[in-house]
Amino acid sequence: MPYHSWAANSVELGGNTTLKNDLMVDGSPIGVGHKSTYTPNTDAVQEVNVVQNSVDAEAGHSAGGIISMTLKSGTNEWHGSAFFLGRNPALNALTDRTNNTKVAARNNMWGGTLGNPILKNKLFNFFSLEQWRPRDPLTQIRRMPTDLERAGNFTQTYGNTGAMKPIYDPTTTVFDAAANRATRTPFAGNLIPASRIDPLSAKVMAMLWGPNNPGDNITGANNFKSAATRTTDYYNYTNRTDYTINDAWRVYGRVSRLHTMVDTMDWTPNQSLTFVPGDASARHAFATSGDAVWTVNANTVVNIHGGYNSLVDDYASPKYDLGNKLLEDLWPGNAWYSTYQTGLAEYFPRFLVGGSAFGRPGTFWNQHPNGWAFNGKVAQQRGAHYIKMGADVRGNGGFTLVTGVNSFTFQPALTADTFLAPNTGLNGHEYATFLLGHLDTASVAVSKPIKKPRSNFYALFIQDDFKLNRRVTLNLGLRYEYETAWRDPDYRMSRFNDLTQSIPEMTANPPVIPAQVSAISQVPYKWNGAWVFTDENHPGMWDPQKLLLMPRVGAAIRISDRSSLRVGWARFTVPTEFNFTTETPYSGFEAINFLEAPYPGYDVTQAASPLLEGKPQVRWSNPFPTGLNALVPPKGKGFGRYLGLGGDNLIWMYQNFKRGVNERLNVSFSHQLPNQIVGEVTYFANFGRDLPYIQYLDLADPRLAYQYKGAVDQQVANPFFGYLDSTKFPGPLRTQRTVSVNSLLKPYPQYGGLYQAFAPGRKERYHSLQLRAQRGFRNGYNFLVGYVYQYQKQYEWFSEVERYTNTFAYQDLADPRHRISMASTYELPFGKGRQHMAGVHPVLDGIFGGWQLVGSWYYNSGQFVRFGALQVSGNPIVDSPTPQRWFDTSVFKQNPAYTQRTNPWQYPGLTGPSYWEVNGTISKNFRITERVKTELKMSAYNLTNRLNRAMPDTGVTSSTFGQTLRQLGGVTGRQMEYGLKIIF
Repeated sequence: MPYHSWAANSVELGGNTTLKNDLMVDGSPIGVGHKSTYTPNTDAVQEVNVVQNSVDAEAGHSAGGIISMTLKSGTNEWHGSAFFLGRNPALNALTDRTNNTKVAARNNMWGGTLGNPILKNKLFNFFSLEQWRPRDPLTQIRRMPTDLERAGNFTQTYGNTGAMKPIYDPTTTVFDAAANRATRTPFAGNLIPASRIDPLSAKVMAMLWGPNNPGDNITGANNFKSAATRTTDYYNYTNRTDYTINDAWRVYGRVSRLHTMVDTMDWTPNQSLTFVPGDASARHAFATSGDAVWTVNANTVVNIHGGYNSLVDDYASPKYDLGNKLLEDLWPGNAWYSTYQTGLAEYFPRFLVGGSAFGRPGTFWNQHPNGWAFNGKVAQQRGAHYIKMGADVRGNGGFTLVTGVNSFTFQPALTADTFLAPNTGLNGHEYATFLLGHLDTASVAVSKPIKKPRSNFYALFIQDDFKLNRRVTLNLGLRYEYETAWRDPDYRMSRFNDLTQSIPEMTANPPVIPAQVSAISQVPYKWNGAWVFTDENHPGMWDPQKLLLMPRVGAAIRISDRSSLRVGWARFTVPTEFNFTTETPYSGFEAINFLEAPYPGYDVTQAASPLLEGKPQVRWSNPFPTGLNALVPPKGKGFGRYLGLGGDNLIWMYQNFKRGVNERLNVSFSHQLPNQIVGEVTYFANFGRDLPYIQYLDLADPRLAYQYKGAVDQQVANPFFGYLDSTKFPGPLRTQRTVSVNSLLKPYPQYGGLYQAFAPGRKERYHSLQLRAQRGFRNGYNFLVGYVYQYQKQYEWFSEVERYTNTFAYQDLADPRHRISMASTYELPFGKGRQHMAGVHPVLDGIFGGWQLVGSWYYNSGQFVRFGALQVSGNPIVDSPTPQRWFDTSVFKQNPAYTQRTNPWQYPGLTGPSYWEVNGTISKNFRITERVKTELKMSAYNLTNRLNRAMPDTGVTSSTFGQTLRQLGGVTGRQMEYGLKIIF
């Protein structure tokens, strides 16, 4: 979808280029960070080029992939088109056969183009407009409480074996550290007394709805299945004007805009107050560009280009913004949340009960970034050399906010028989935990301000395409890039935590570490740390890399009149604008990237109080109580060097910054086969190095937990309780009377987590073999067949131990190894201008002539199935997998507490369901007049109505472990589309 700002750059061109490609429209960049701004509508596009490995030094600002579009321009003739496309639910198959749902989804699209002269041979214009009104199907699946469970009665709630699922009282936890055992007392009769039900839980439970089916099995899993409809109001227009001033000068200017509003209709059967649309949003984009070409002489051309683009990408659902009144109703007389409010919309709080999410979505976004670009180049033919050189300057600005939200989590483990690796498939229940209202550190409060990230980019290049002889052309190029560090005009960003500086107040009065901790390990504590913010003298988050050279070498060899060989090697360095990681070390982030840069001191995320040896300390009705774990309000730079002391998580950027490097190699052999078929074989490889990762600087050695087991979870007196004062030690740690032994086994226990983002050190390897056969349109048909085998691996930490020691090893990626695509167009050989019935009467030609078939087929072999830490006793692969038994679940067991992972991430040959889809179109062309042509068509998407299944469940305690019961996300049953297009 052109209005999905993630979509255009979500293209993998080998070597982790997803979200890291350079996107160009008419020579202008359309990206801001990893997102795209304006994406043109289809009828406005003249040409699309996708380049996996460019040996042209002009190509850059990318991890290696280049995607460029050239838009149509006007001519001396009046040309245009008008079209309509529609989808009607009466023509479609079931949306999702796994839950028997059909959505009344419609999609109406219309638009047109007009190209015309303004001044003949001088001034031309091209205009394109399209508008969509899609109604897209969504599937909603939840595990809802039964009538008995609502009242705290779990006598008819069953576990994986079919036996009643006992519910335990977490406040009765008895932890025997020496025996590595924890026990809890079950609720009498498997009933939760009314007096134990949290008042807020009772209030919210009344807002929830009940099941609408028995569930997928005896546990009641997925006992509510419903269809939903997402509505979209979208339009997209572009206008390009070209002016030929004289034989030497040509210029053009373009203005483009798209406007989108997205919403989801309330699908809850009781119009629940907890419903908040998951993807309600405003998504708009604007772009303008201009270009001038000066033909100096027959050998020399100068090109100057400039552009500006902007994006609006906001979560927007004003209907469900209930303001402070909602919060006051939920927490009467207890505005615990007030210090984290930023004046933005307030929706029903997010809460998760097991795997079912309610309330607002987990991420809130309000993004208005913009970018500008200016580039120029001169190209000259000098004998056998075609030389060009130029410069590229870009900048990004605007404002942006992407943040996690206040979120409350209720999992079955809290009402299981133990907190040490409980088997929640047999005991404990998420709705029991919900009724009790007990929380742990999985529940968080989050607050972030609107941010203003800025960056600038500069590049120089020179390229020489040298024709050695009539058979061989060499491509030699060199590119230089420089990129400023991210900065904020108000200097609200941070540089780093100086861990070489001692904390005077702590070295003068060091905390007294309990003997139970020292008995396990003599930790070399470091009472160091001094937070450093950016300022006028050091505005950037890191020290930018000053020398970045990217050589390019290629050769094109004409072997014969029918055969050619192309070889290319190119170095690309990944711009920091594209640095992107979803491996966030703590909650509150969707990802860490240019549009979601961390602002320590201004960003705050505080977790609810931890369990004390398995016992919860707080409940939902008072999640952050005063005197125990009240929210510490953000003070910006107010805490100065002491920021983070007392348990806050801190993240900063690696200061001696290095951009990731991709060395890309391709070898392609092409041969003209009989019947005008061109065959091509390509080997492509990417060698990535210095790729960024997040370094964990304050970890306890997990091997101590494997050795001492339960002793590390014992509670001991908190050496930081009441320590110093709230200006020097501001975090929540100073209000906790006890802490776990494990929290004091790290080198900087005065902090929460310490994380250094974008440290260089990861490597990546990608290899692919690509086969393609293509026949251009001739004698009424064409076709394209492609096959790709790909293998990719990259550096990962295998387990917690490797994370602690910062030791990487290659792990294979889970992506499918095999992909096949086929497409063909065939004109039925009847009617005017075709093989048969060429001179038939116009009436018969109108019936039998002008028919055309278009088809395509896509296939991939399925992603590899990945597992968490488990005990494995054999080969999980089965000979004939079925949706009910995709792999052998009997070889897996839950990993006991305090046990290191030994099982592999994935198994050779164990992949999820393969994916394939057939699409087809039948169309008829006929002429109304000599200049006006009409096309009628009917298309079928997923023509065979194949059910493409999702990956199997890999949760070992889940009642659907090893089963693939759901439809793959983003696909539906067969959908039909009808259309009319008039071309003149």
